Amino acid sequence: MVGVGNTAEVFDYGEGKVCKLFYRGYPKDAVKREFWNASEVQRQGLPVPKVFEMVESKGRTGIVYEKIAGKSMLECILENPEKAVFYLEEFVRLQKNWLKEASVQSASVLSYKEYLRMLLNGAGQKAEASLLEEINALPEGVTLLHGDFHPGNVLISTEYRAVVIDFMNVCRGPELYDIARTYFLLKEKDEAFGSAYLAKMEVSEEEILPFSKVIERCRMYER
Repeated sequence: MVGVGNTAEVFDYGEGKVCKLFYRGYPKDAVKREFWNASEVQRQGLPVPKVFEMVESKGRTGIVYEKIAGKSMLECILENPEKAVFYLEEFVRLQKNWLKEASVQSASVLSYKEYLRMLLNGAGQKAEASLLEEINALPEGVTLLHGDFHPGNVLISTEYRAVVIDFMNVCRGPELYDIARTYFLLKEKDEAFGSAYLAKMEVSEEEILPFSKVIERCRMYER
C-alpha cells in the first residue's frame, strides 16, 4: 500500500503505476467522473500523472495512474518551514501556469455551478433556496479548473517535478473561482499563508468575494 485517503487506498500496480482503489460503496459514478476529469486534464497537457484505465477488484472500483515518487508540497513545507516562502512561490507559479494553459472550453467536465449544485443535492439535505440563487447568479466561464488546488494535492517528485493530483473536483468556470477556492482552503489552515498566497496571485479579496461567499456556505455540504 502506498497511501490512504478519505475515499480510497492507493496500491502499487507494477510497471511504474499505482491503483487508486475506492472504498466499497463509494459511488461508481463519482469514480467515473474522476477518471474522465483526469483524462481531460491529461489531454490538455497539464502537469498531472498519466491516467490509464478503470479497474474492478473485489467489489471496489479503482483508477490506474502513473506512479509519481516523491512527497506532497504540504509535507515539504511542514518538514522545511524555513522554505515556506519558496514553496508558496512555486505553488503560485504552478497554479498561474495551469490557469493560463487551461483557458479553453472543456465540455466533457461539469461547469463549477453544476458541480456545486450536485454537491448540495448529494448531501441529502435540502439546500437553502438563497444559496442556490447565489450559485445561479455567479458568472460563467470556460477555463478548466482543478477545483481543489492546495499543497496537499501537489506532488514534488524525486526529480523535483511538480505534479498535480486528485481530480474529483475538476470543473470549468472562471479563473477567480479556482483562486477563491484555494484561498479559502489555505486560510482555513493558516490565515497568514492564505493572505500571502492571494497577494502573490495579484488578486484582491474584493475580486473573489462573490465566489468566496458561496464556497464558504457550501463547505458544510462537503463534510
